[in-house]
Amino acid sequence: MNKKIATVFAGSALAIAIGSPAAMAQEAGVSVSANLGVVSDYRFRGISQSDTGAVIQGGVDLGFENGVYLGTWASQVDFAYGTDETKYEQDFYGGYAGETAGGVGYDVGYIYYAYHGSDQDEDYQEVYGSLSFGDASVGFAYSDDYWAATGAFYYLNGGYSFALPNDIALDLSAGLNLFAEDDLFFSNTDQYIDYTVSVSKEFGGLGLSASLIGTDLSESECWASDWCEPTVVAGATYSW
Repeated sequence: MNKKIATVFAGSALAIAIGSPAAMAQEAGVSVSANLGVVSDYRFRGISQSDTGAVIQGGVDLGFENGVYLGTWASQVDFAYGTDETKYEQDFYGGYAGETAGGVGYDVGYIYYAYHGSDQDEDYQEVYGSLSFGDASVGFAYSDDYWAATGAFYYLNGGYSFALPNDIALDLSAGLNLFAEDDLFFSNTDQYIDYTVSVSKEFGGLGLSASLIGTDLSESECWASDWCEPTVVAGATYSW
């Protein structure tokens, strides 16, 4: 997206000669999509990953006709370690999604979370799965050794979507976060609940959203910070 003008012209000429990469991918049964956006606070499972500040995010996805998909996604992060290092998270994932003859959707996959710009070992992996029944969904995720080597982790979640007038979507979700080892991730608890209430609307390729996101963790349980407190997060994402 940020190539020099000369490179763009050269790429355009090549696309005319042999066909664009997107068109070639479609002919091969592969769909390609990308997204770039900004949010006022990057919240993951209810907890701020950006020290409650705004960040830029984006990703690229490949989808195959047989239901297999691959992708990567990245975001700025700030865990407030007291340094001026620029850090970012990059996720790599792949899975298989489809729908049964009875209309039940399913999705199973693997995701690797990589963190760059810090001396701490924060990388971890998860397997996940979900089922959807119309506008309702349930899912799970499991990590054998969660973020910052905090041991086994289990995540159970559910959600429901409503279609409002003027093509506005209302999405509700909640998740139960379970840690196998007591008092390791948090000082006073080995579990917590996160929740999201979100409204969004699409304008062509531009999606705008406003979400109330929070947890049931107190400030003292959340590293004496406001990262787990309920907050309204605004977001804008362009997809193509």
